[in-house]
Amino acid sequence: MKTFASIAMVFTLSATFARAETWTGKLVDAACKASNEAPCLATAETHLFGIELPDSKVLILDARGNEKAAGAIKNSQKTDLSATVTGSLEGKTVKVQTIELQ
Repeated sequence: MKTFASIAMVFTLSATFARAETWTGKLVDAACKASNEAPCLATAETHLFGIELPDSKVLILDARGNEKAAGAIKNSQKTDLSATVTGSLEGKTVKVQTIELQ
């Protein structure tokens, strides 16, 4: 039974990571973008982050992604932040695994 559970766990984890996608774009204030304001640069005060893709489409980050983005932005001196986000897309929301600022 333990062997079966171990095999099932490996397949579940493999499926999760196999679905991971990567997006690169600008880290933005998603609430600002939703109200069509400009510019919508992400700041230390931003609570809802998104990544604006080169085609101007904005993907919203999930709660975990918002925490990671807030932590990363606090450690950055840049105001125009580009980022690479890895995760899985559910509608227009990214379930974030990693965020790397550039």
